[in-house]
Amino acid sequence: MTISELADSLRAVTEMMERARATTSGVVPQLAEAKAALLVVRQEPNGYNPVELDHAMAELGTAGDLIARARQSVMDYLMRL
Repeated sequence: MTISELADSLRAVTEMMERARATTSGVVPQLAEAKAALLVVRQEPNGYNPVELDHAMAELGTAGDLIARARQSVMDYLMRL
């Protein structure tokens, strides 16, 4: 594999990582909406607590941050090629 081919492959990786980061960011508002709806339902004594959604939103935020850092690392490497 030539350096040019490697650079092209790494560029494709960074594009995929950016799409993954955007996807994780886009899901958080949907989870927040679901949580709001479930909080209304929670008023009935069914024992449900949407803490799991808080955890999911936090994990997605962490995933988005990790993806962004990994993408930046790949881009830094690309700049040195």
